[in-house]
Amino acid sequence: YVWAKDIYEGQQCPGWNNAYQKILYANMVLESMTKLERNQKNEVQWNRIKGTALFWRAWQFFQLAQIFCDDYQKQTAKQKMGIPIRLSSDINQPNRRASIEDTYKQIVQDLTEAVSLLPAISEEKTRPSKQAVHALLARTYLQMKEYALAKEQAEKCLAISDVLIAYSEVNRSLNFPFPLYARGNTEQPLLDAMIRTQTFASFLKIDTTLLRSYEAGDLRVATYFSVSNGYYVFKGTYNGYATYNPFPALDEIYLISAECNERLENHEDALKDLNHLLIHRYQKGAYQTKTMENTKNILTEILNERRKSLIFRGVRWSDLRRLRTEAAYAKTIVRVLGNKRYELSPLQEHLYTWPIPDNVINLGGIAQNVR
Repeated sequence: YVWAKDIYEGQQCPGWNNAYQKILYANMVLESMTKLERNQKNEVQWNRIKGTALFWRAWQFFQLAQIFCDDYQKQTAKQKMGIPIRLSSDINQPNRRASIEDTYKQIVQDLTEAVSLLPAISEEKTRPSKQAVHALLARTYLQMKEYALAKEQAEKCLAISDVLIAYSEVNRSLNFPFPLYARGNTEQPLLDAMIRTQTFASFLKIDTTLLRSYEAGDLRVATYFSVSNGYYVFKGTYNGYATYNPFPALDEIYLISAECNERLENHEDALKDLNHLLIHRYQKGAYQTKTMENTKNILTEILNERRKSLIFRGVRWSDLRRLRTEAAYAKTIVRVLGNKRYELSPLQEHLYTWPIPDNVINLGGIAQNVR
């Protein structure tokens, strides 16, 4: 919380352990698939099992990369250390850190192979699909600042399904306004969960600066937040219960498309994407359409809407990292505890990356991040 040098204090790191456990399981499945003949009778199931394993491995690699290696910068990605890319279930193979470039290459490679093996949409939200793959590729390419590729993947995702939820039709009085387990949630391609958030969800107090950024008629306030003991707390999880879904939903895909269009100087298309999303977030008749004439800085508007729409989706840290080198959008983060003030400057690159857990360093002999 305050970017201390020792964040583990002798403890294990569940974020690292859980991710690599899932990667281990995926590798075991992929190795088993090489022993099973694919034929006409089992082709659909064989493809789906392999595609699912590739997808989950890529998703874990992506999440690890947001925490344990520096943000992707094209000019330094070959030289800087990424994460260990485990492609075997053999636990005796030594850990070696790939470069950041090779880390992202592996994510893209796994997803590119998975997309041809999976159905367009899954009958259960817990199972990946082509749409989920395109969504994750869009987020990955955005993090790499490959805007044309991110735009292409966003378009492929929306071509499968582009139905947004009209928040005017959501029952905002409920403790959790969205469908349980994301069933019936047209915006959510995949059900995932930040499992530890359930223990403290009702105690998180929402930033008052963020709350003031919502305009009159914006239904996200009543849909996302409730008041508890005088404070606003978050209830708008797309899982429909007290865990948060970190996987990209269609509102994020529209915002990715909008940002990429704007960065590629497709201004009208960027506004079209942004307006289409926001009209589903306001009371009927309350939203003022953004135009070239009434919008001073389209990219600023889009990035602000990412902050307002994607709260508790697991993307804020990634956004802070990728934008920290752009002077117009870099943020200095401030914490005040008692009488002590802590600041995280966008220039403090090493504090945007967590250290590798101590036990991994001790057992694996890999290089530690600068802290």
